[in-house]
Amino acid sequence: MIKLTTNKEFKTRVRVFDVEKTYEDLDKIVELGLMKKEGGSLFSNLNLDRSGEIYLVADMNDYEGLRMLGYNLAGTLRGAKVKEAHLKCMNPNLIYLLEGVLHSNYEYDRYRSKKDDEPNVIELSINAEHKEAIGKLENLMAGIFTARDLINTPPIDLYPESYAKQIVEMFKGTDVEVEVYNKKQIETLNMHALLAVASGSDKDPRLVVLKRLPLKEKEHVTIVGKGLTYDSGGYAIKPASSMASMHSDMSGSAAVVGLFKALSLNKVEKNVVGVMALTENMLNGSSYKNGDIISSMKGLSIEVGNTDAEGRLTLADALYYAATKLDSTEIVELSTLTGAVVTALGTDMAGVISNNDALYEEIHKAGITAGEFNWRLPMTKELDEKVKGTFGDLKNSIPGGAGAITAGIFLSKFVEDKPFLHLDIAGVAYGSKKKYYKEGAYGFGIKTLYQYIINKK
Repeated sequence: MIKLTTNKEFKTRVRVFDVEKTYEDLDKIVELGLMKKEGGSLFSNLNLDRSGEIYLVADMNDYEGLRMLGYNLAGTLRGAKVKEAHLKCMNPNLIYLLEGVLHSNYEYDRYRSKKDDEPNVIELSINAEHKEAIGKLENLMAGIFTARDLINTPPIDLYPESYAKQIVEMFKGTDVEVEVYNKKQIETLNMHALLAVASGSDKDPRLVVLKRLPLKEKEHVTIVGKGLTYDSGGYAIKPASSMASMHSDMSGSAAVVGLFKALSLNKVEKNVVGVMALTENMLNGSSYKNGDIISSMKGLSIEVGNTDAEGRLTLADALYYAATKLDSTEIVELSTLTGAVVTALGTDMAGVISNNDALYEEIHKAGITAGEFNWRLPMTKELDEKVKGTFGDLKNSIPGGAGAITAGIFLSKFVEDKPFLHLDIAGVAYGSKKKYYKEGAYGFGIKTLYQYIINKK
């Protein structure tokens, strides 16, 4: 792993050239054809004893480019078996390069029989001026790594009860208050939609509420995360190839947990509440069925066109709880909700549905800074009409396209006109290796929401 320290001099030096500035020595290296004068270029000029320099050309205004350059620097340090290195750069945007370095540290080896008990530690020293920013970055990364660990955990070990217990243990002795509601308490809350999804599983559901309220006023933003610890599709059963990664269907809730860890560690002075409805979507003789009409905490009836459109049912009750039982000023929700959003936007961008322009602009801007890009999809009257039921009030699944939008419109029916934003992270939460992420969980959404919260006035 690479450990960040400050103010130490080592024989291995990392030199950062700002692409917008002129350097005679850089020009000579470029003339020799050893590297290009463009952001992202890297050249290692180390001796056998690892003395010497590693040169980086960085566009200090390209945050994603800096993250990728940092990740590549980490690979170079490891490949050259460097033990210690000093990086000198005064630009505050260096923190994004260091984020890329730290992303390279993530490893999920819980189930490997052979582990590296004494991992090789590389000490990378930075200017002392960056010490406070590094501390905050390391705490944010701790939250992201926690979420990635949770998402990567298979459903044999992570199910509603065990997940809730982990959350309770995680926040013991911190400034985060944890409330866990069991099945009987969920029944008392009349969360019929959540209970319908949970009906086919031997594992009872849980509702988890996190509260972190350092300010005296009661107003706060509420973050709601989808918590399907496993999704078989129910009676609309998924093919085996699609089921293998369905332990990641709780990525939204994991992002909430990771976010609260980062906010707590960094002592962010903002009021935030989190809500997660945890359940499995399984099938047995008691399972809800395609064609059923079920109720919800709000009292609206829902025609079940597809038991594999279960996430919006659990979120309906979680969102209504956030809107009516909590003093939420805004509600932001994130979920691995639809395959349709992947068709629309691919696997590098989350989809957004929102009833509030100002809230969208804040989240969109935060996502750009975080390197977690999102794009708003339109809510139209025609699609709103399609969500209405024939025999019940609403439909949970609407054929004919625009599935990511109709799912978001469905959710908006349960927020009681509160400013609301839905992030569909189905394409960006889990997958193969890309950018500075290894295969598996990415922890998408934590950086965006953290940035959004610290930006709030």
